Amino acid sequence: MSEPMLPPELIDHIFSFLQGDSLALKACSKVQPLFSRLAERHLYAHIVISPRAPDVSNLIFENPHLLNYPRTLEINHHPNNQNPLAISIMQMIPRMTNLTSLKIYDPCPYKQRGEFFSAFRNYLPQISLQELSLSSLYGFPYSILDDAKTIKQLSLSDCYADKDDTISSTPSQLSLETLALSGYFNSGLRIVTRWVTRLTTLELRHLSVHLDSRVIPELLVACSNSLTRLHIDMTDCM
Repeated sequence: MSEPMLPPELIDHIFSFLQGDSLALKACSKVQPLFSRLAERHLYAHIVISPRAPDVSNLIFENPHLLNYPRTLEINHHPNNQNPLAISIMQMIPRMTNLTSLKIYDPCPYKQRGEFFSAFRNYLPQISLQELSLSSLYGFPYSILDDAKTIKQLSLSDCYADKDDTISSTPSQLSLETLALSGYFNSGLRIVTRWVTRLTTLELRHLSVHLDSRVIPELLVACSNSLTRLHIDMTDCM
């Protein structure tokens, strides 16, 4: 095929409408080298690392230039994976310069949690995330998030705090606009009150009966001066 008649910027804009259609983008990438380079940006804008898609992580490891493309990254449950893939991915995240959203769901076996949390603590301040979603993290040290100053939207589900995690005397750099809590928590959730002084949206859904009843009032008081939207579903909480 001869050189395209349209400028690259316009072709790139057209490809942006195909982000939900990977087959179409892959077909376009085979037309010519220019299309291939432009299509890659949209093919790898949203990355999911999971047992159902093992080739995705291998592709990223083998082609480091792809790290410039992801805007959202999802790391899913690996129940029987003894290879610390999630830890390797965490080490690559600082090189994902355009990443704005990160979702993590039970990423590694329990015995590797300490190593994963250590990598998470080291690399989280190096990236400019706007949205973070964490699910099914047991023994999670909430204080990790104190240095995540760019995050504005945080979702926590079934995140049981580390017993040794305490509220630091150093002011937190995290200042949220949106916070969503659901599932099982323990008293470590009290650390969250440090992050909500500018909160505008708070969602509390299906919280566990094990939650310390004093935490919710403390949380509401901490964000009362800025809160404009509140959703509470306490059907599972006593």
